[in-house]
Amino acid sequence: MIKTEPSEIQFETEKKLHVITREENDQRLVNQHQALSQAKALELLEPFAKAYLGLYIEIDSIFSPEQRIRFIAGDALADAIMQGLSRVIELDEFPTATEIGEKMAKDERLEFGYVVLVSMALRIKEMPTSIGAFSTVSSEALSAVLCFNYANSCDFRNTWVSELIEYDRNLVTQTLQQFWLAQMDKGVRFLPGLSEQLKTKKGQQLVGDIVLPILSSWSGYKKKTLNMLLIIALNYADTENLLAVIKNILASEKTINPRMRMVWLTSAFILEPSHYWQQMVDYTYRSKEKLLPLLDFSVTLLDEITLTSDTLTKIIRLIAPKFPPHIDDFGELAANPQKTLRLFYALANCEHSIASELQWLRRARVMKIVSPVLDEIELINRQKQQQGVSVDFTVFLANLLNNGALKERRSRFKNKL
Repeated sequence: MIKTEPSEIQFETEKKLHVITREENDQRLVNQHQALSQAKALELLEPFAKAYLGLYIEIDSIFSPEQRIRFIAGDALADAIMQGLSRVIELDEFPTATEIGEKMAKDERLEFGYVVLVSMALRIKEMPTSIGAFSTVSSEALSAVLCFNYANSCDFRNTWVSELIEYDRNLVTQTLQQFWLAQMDKGVRFLPGLSEQLKTKKGQQLVGDIVLPILSSWSGYKKKTLNMLLIIALNYADTENLLAVIKNILASEKTINPRMRMVWLTSAFILEPSHYWQQMVDYTYRSKEKLLPLLDFSVTLLDEITLTSDTLTKIIRLIAPKFPPHIDDFGELAANPQKTLRLFYALANCEHSIASELQWLRRARVMKIVSPVLDEIELINRQKQQQGVSVDFTVFLANLLNNGALKERRSRFKNKL
């Protein structure tokens, strides 16, 4: 959608709408121009910073940020305000990430943050590049503006966060850790900025630097967030330290949701398969409620980390009997059976022979239900070892459908009254 410039008529109409507010501000602040321009009257700058950021619904958002200020301030006052806003980022003192996090957790006012955000936006606007703008600002100011970017919600979109990560990754990492830990200490159930960082690979790597304190101190997880945090930890965190965190969670969180516990336990199993295998068996014990999160998490892991053939084999052993890859009565393959096939397909494409893994699976009587699938992945794996040929998943699926491997083996007593 192309944004059009407001017309002269729209401009004049908007200007008339705010004439009373403009005159009141001019009169009220007539003796404050110098203090405003030198950024010495921060509390007086706050309402104008909000106008710049589009937080006043009375001012149409089609107008530029600076013009929004000029609707509610005469030219002389507006000039002083703009000068003051541009200087705020040069102040000697800023609240720390911990202080901002604590205030946010207590729902205390953070209006100063709007002033800082506008000042950063103006500095970036003045400079050829965001990186150049960052180089003119103190680390204390950059840390504060990053926190305020998440603490002070507004419609004004700041595009400089990813560039700040490139400019000083350590500063961003330390800032977010202090900002989030301060809130976790107060028992918050939402960490501002976390979901945004989890959306990108660069953000995930950054969260990886501080993921262990987040996992060990915060209990306000949603399932999707916990899955992503554990995947990041499995990718980037020290194995021994991560395992210590998981062991503590499993031991101390007695009332944890079964779905959540399953994901924690699976992560421990991935790190120490031999130690946690029996716990996996005992905990799941044919429970679909527990096996379903195991299936979902395992399939997600396939795209994020490399699971060993032993780990894959044992996960398949738990899941396949309860979610066998069979077509239904309408000839369709439902979502969960498709996920199970993803696990089989991953095992088939291991770089080494999986003969011993298949032999172990076939020894289990409950795995007879998927014998045709085991035969197919054995063939695929053998071809890969001998010819170096990999089969696409869609071809793998088509082969199973064509040779009848996905037809359900029904009991003669099933569906009978």
